[in-house]
Amino acid sequence: MMKTIQIKPEKNEVPKVVDYIRSVFSQKKIPKKESVRSLLLAEDVLVKMVENAKSDIAVSVGGFLGNVEIRMKSKGDPFDSADIENLLFDGKADTDEEVNAVIRRLVGKLYGDNFSVRNENGFNKVTIRAKKSQFKQLAITMFALFAGVGAGLLMQYFLPASASNAVSNNIFAPIYTLFMNALKMIVAPLVFFSIASSIADFSDLKSLGRIAMKIVGLYLLTSMLAICVGFVTYKIFPIGNPILASSVTDAASATIAKGNAVKISIKDTIVGIIPSDVITPFQKANMLQIIFMAVILGSSASVLSKKFPAIKNGLVALNAVFSKITSVIVGFIPIIVFCSMAKMMVSMKFENLLDVFVWVPVIYFGDILLLCVYIILLVVFAHLNPLKFLSKYYPAMISAFTLAASNPSLPSSIKQCDEMGVSKKIYSFSLPLGATINMDGSCVSLIITALFMALIFGVPITGNIMLTLFIMIMVLSVGSPGVPGGNLVCMALLVPQIGVPAESISLVMGLYPIIGMMQVLANVTGDAVVTTIVAKSEKMLDLEKFNS
Repeated sequence: MMKTIQIKPEKNEVPKVVDYIRSVFSQKKIPKKESVRSLLLAEDVLVKMVENAKSDIAVSVGGFLGNVEIRMKSKGDPFDSADIENLLFDGKADTDEEVNAVIRRLVGKLYGDNFSVRNENGFNKVTIRAKKSQFKQLAITMFALFAGVGAGLLMQYFLPASASNAVSNNIFAPIYTLFMNALKMIVAPLVFFSIASSIADFSDLKSLGRIAMKIVGLYLLTSMLAICVGFVTYKIFPIGNPILASSVTDAASATIAKGNAVKISIKDTIVGIIPSDVITPFQKANMLQIIFMAVILGSSASVLSKKFPAIKNGLVALNAVFSKITSVIVGFIPIIVFCSMAKMMVSMKFENLLDVFVWVPVIYFGDILLLCVYIILLVVFAHLNPLKFLSKYYPAMISAFTLAASNPSLPSSIKQCDEMGVSKKIYSFSLPLGATINMDGSCVSLIITALFMALIFGVPITGNIMLTLFIMIMVLSVGSPGVPGGNLVCMALLVPQIGVPAESISLVMGLYPIIGMMQVLANVTGDAVVTTIVAKSEKMLDLEKFNS
């Protein structure tokens, strides 16, 4: 709830308003650091509004679902954030543009998106966010998820199939496609400039090499642990009914065709890291090649930063631009979640759901077991409280669950790691890399699915077959695209290696969206755990912020 008061445009009213805001902050239990920072800014904004006001000033304090904001509005001569920046620095404007740029960056770091000034129809409107609650976005997203499921079920049961399919194909599917295309458009440049600008910030490239080795080593470790977790899960729940073999159809032909067109090997993966040109990797969203080019560019910018600082500054600026675009796109997540869930529930065939439903809870159990392994890794390697980690990172986990894709989940994961106190130098390199090569949740689902299909088709699991599965899954986890449904292609490639027909994946295609959400949650959580462990080992984790 917002509490609003009206004041006269007089300077002696400013202290009274500041005291009023302070009392509301006290009631809302705003932390001292955020309270002092917001009060100082509010005082300077009020001074400027009083100078420019042609009417009473309305001051509102409060918020919704844990958010706390100060909003001010009055009719008057327009002003902008630059005028407030000048007041913040005691009115000492500098003719040196470089000095002014430094001041703007300082203000940006202090307040970021938590401060905005607008002039609309002759009214100056200022918003200062003192406290930003993650619960609000979570609540809206979860509401959209359940609303989408409910809408899809209602359409399936109470509308003719032609009508529900028309709504799904002409409304839900296009909106979902627009959003996914926007994310695909932004992910490649976001990853490229995020990594390049991060590496450019390193004055010591030897330390970067050490950090990169730690990150890659831990990613390989978590992938191997994920395969082991999946194997143990299947031994606990040995699912697979041979009767299901007769239910295999040609519904998987499109996915199989994609799989036949993909040749994955360790040699090809390594050779394919270096692109033959700089355009194709962006056209095809080849993340390994994009990461390689970003590393080269960032390293060169770091070496040349003293002689040509504009190169480094340009990378930082472009990273800021694409990060801002991403934050705007991500703001539409609740709408997309609704459309995605509704579309899935309209098209899902429940006879397939009943045939192989047991496959879903077993994979969920494996992924939950993997999350427990992550908790152990945090305690053993970083000596951190896992409950603190989960309490700060859960919004990214929810986002990953609803988007069901690693690459589109990157912006949310980056945001939460930043709020945990992880240095940007670490997360801007490790998270994009993890979204490409660290598919732990996929490893769990691939091993369980392969063993599930083997039992259905009567394929005995020998030591050689297990070794083949282990190697193939490690390679596929690196080559798996971080987009919705990417793991289906991997399944089509994997099961023939053990003598199971690729058509067998038609048994699980209808259920894949459900397990896809959970496996991506495990994927991005593993990336964040590794990022946090490495940041702690490199003393690049703000422990005060992490434990707050």
